[in-house]
Amino acid sequence: NFGMAIQDNERLQETLILIGDRLAPVRRGWWYALVIALVLVIPGYYLLKSAFVNAFVGGYSGPAVVYTAVDKQPLQILEKKIFALPNNTYAGYVKIKNANLEWGVAEQHYTFAFKTFGGTTLSTATRSTFILPGSEKLIVLPSFSAASAPNELDFTLDQTHFIHRPQTTADFEVQRTTVTNAADGLVVASAFKNLTPFTITQVDVPVAVYNSANEIVAVNFTYLNDVKSAETRTFQYSWPGPVTGAVRAEINPEVDIFDPGIFAADSGAPAGSSADRPQ
Repeated sequence: NFGMAIQDNERLQETLILIGDRLAPVRRGWWYALVIALVLVIPGYYLLKSAFVNAFVGGYSGPAVVYTAVDKQPLQILEKKIFALPNNTYAGYVKIKNANLEWGVAEQHYTFAFKTFGGTTLSTATRSTFILPGSEKLIVLPSFSAASAPNELDFTLDQTHFIHRPQTTADFEVQRTTVTNAADGLVVASAFKNLTPFTITQVDVPVAVYNSANEIVAVNFTYLNDVKSAETRTFQYSWPGPVTGAVRAEINPEVDIFDPGIFAADSGAPAGSSADRPQ
């Protein structure tokens, strides 16, 4: 052990005796001072370190972060119109413009009412739709029958909540659109090809029929489910009678890109789910 090692080492013993002789004259007060100094050196070190750091970085201020609110243009009602159909049946449409290229509306509620000049409401309802960024939305209003003809179409948008467009997009190739305006009715037939790598669970397909003056003279709406990637889907619209002046039709397939389940892989799972790629 240590004690035996000292006894066996005469040189070490002499050294310790010499140190003891040198320290013997030191007063007890100095020993107390040494102990206090050793106790105070640790907190003193941290206090000096803190003061040093504050001296160098205390006056530093990081770069200012400025948050700028994105100004979004409100939705615009471009036009609205009432159509008279055979057998005292009426319909109409409203076209809305969203000028925001990066912002759309996942669910826009609206209210419409067909009225007479006297203020009698013939048909009214509240519904909702999605509106894509940087688009013109054609809202086809449902047909109804009434003894009196409507003269006014009131259309009101509820509060709009814009959200940023997601990364997903839909791409189509519209093919073979034909317009047949015969005595027994107007028929528009067309087809489109799904150019995305996914199955689209629902595609909305509104149609606007124009005359030679580029005015809308008829509208209609349908939707198609589960359109597979690279699939070409055919469809058609029909009206109960001929439409005066109808010469061409414009079809714009729409996909609700704000719906997380709108795109599906071949297995039928939503695109981007665990069945498609790891989370």
